[in-house]
Amino acid sequence: MKKLLTLAVLCLCVTLNAASLKFSGMIGDNMVLQQNTSVKIWGYASPGASVSVSTSWGASGSARANAKGEWVATVKTPAATFNPQTVRARSGSETVTASNVLIGEVWFCSGQSNMEMTLGGGMGTPVQGSLEEVAMSGQYKGVRHVTIKRATSLEPQFDAEGEWQVSNPQNSPRFSAVAYFFASRLSKALDVPVGVINASWGGCMISPWMSAESLKAYPSVNMADATDDSVNNMFKPSVMYNGMFYPVSKFAVNGMIWYQGESNVSTRFDEYASLMTTMAETWRKDFGRGDIPFLIVELPPYDYYDGNYGLQDEQGPILREQQFMATKTIPNSGIVGTNDLAYDYELNQVHPSNKRPVGERLCYLAMKMAYGYDNLPAVNPSMRVAYVDGAKVRVYFDNATSGWLGGNVIEGFELAGGGGHFHKADAVTGFAFRDGAYVELTSKEVPEPKYVRYCFRDFQVGTLKAASGLPIIPFRAEVEPMPEQPARPAGPPQRPANN
Repeated sequence: MKKLLTLAVLCLCVTLNAASLKFSGMIGDNMVLQQNTSVKIWGYASPGASVSVSTSWGASGSARANAKGEWVATVKTPAATFNPQTVRARSGSETVTASNVLIGEVWFCSGQSNMEMTLGGGMGTPVQGSLEEVAMSGQYKGVRHVTIKRATSLEPQFDAEGEWQVSNPQNSPRFSAVAYFFASRLSKALDVPVGVINASWGGCMISPWMSAESLKAYPSVNMADATDDSVNNMFKPSVMYNGMFYPVSKFAVNGMIWYQGESNVSTRFDEYASLMTTMAETWRKDFGRGDIPFLIVELPPYDYYDGNYGLQDEQGPILREQQFMATKTIPNSGIVGTNDLAYDYELNQVHPSNKRPVGERLCYLAMKMAYGYDNLPAVNPSMRVAYVDGAKVRVYFDNATSGWLGGNVIEGFELAGGGGHFHKADAVTGFAFRDGAYVELTSKEVPEPKYVRYCFRDFQVGTLKAASGLPIIPFRAEVEPMPEQPARPAGPPQRPANN
């Protein structure tokens, strides 16, 4: 009996040892690895064990597991290819293999529910055109998607859970809609595989995605909330950074997309640009790939408080303003406008259905910022200066050098006098050869304009677009006196008289 028991224990030990080598939850079948760089392959093995990594394209690397059994190896990747590859790890007699691996472009996508929202839609949150997109999703052979499982932690973690999936009608309904539209269009535009990592959490604030070290600069953030069981995980500082971002940051990516802010409309909205700037700096440091692009999605029009609590048309537009301000403090960053993508009936829908243009605009901006397509007019027009001349205000814009679309009915412009009470303004578009596209504004209620704003409300659908089809970024500004124009000569120059 003792012999049998001893034999059973030995067999159990052998079984446990045989299962000690494995890949991280981020490394596996169907993944996309960033092309032309060094990438990390990581996982678990017996403590102290040597691990070798080999690939079908000939690159190799090695590592030794630490006392916890964690190992990280590095291998070089070739140029992008649609040909399936393999990555194999070996430790002693143990071997694990990741198959159907592609080499291409990888992007990290994060935020709250508008990023989390799936292509198939959800209860009360439909995605416009989803049936067609899901049905046709198999045509994007190079698109791969991984959703990082929700996880919180008080300390930075080594690993995160996720499963890479190919794009097809079976899998795509569970993909992030924005991430899918971005990846599918980018893959088609560049003709390379594109992998997207979706790490999102509906309803979260920005502080859970920031490191504890970076949050020391913000006294308004109560770090004790992280250990308070009465506080919802969506609001606990650093817990998503530790549990979902930090472990993923070992994966090589070529850019980041951030679609969050709805939950910060009610708190710390006036320091949101600073928070985003600090977060982007930390993320880039963790990824270790320099100033890779950081793309921001503008919050959609939404009637945040329905006039309650005195917050109507106050904090929502200020947070959007902060999003745009962040592009001035975050190097190599940009924002895609969305104020034209909501329907009137979506007044009380924080998840607008028209997600395809959001992903497409992110694709165009990525092509311009990350892939050398400098001439692509992918940047939204934004207010450059507002001049006043009597009762008229003329607003000039950056990124509108080819003029305007949809100029017949222009909604969203308002003027105010010294008292700061805004009134609807009549708008006429124009174009000046030297200064580019402009809008001229007047209002019978405001004979002496001092301030101008555009779509600076919780819910205001923008109607004016640049020739590229991109809407104006909402703004508010104090007007400046119209500069004097240089005097024109009275006539042709006179020749001096002959002596």
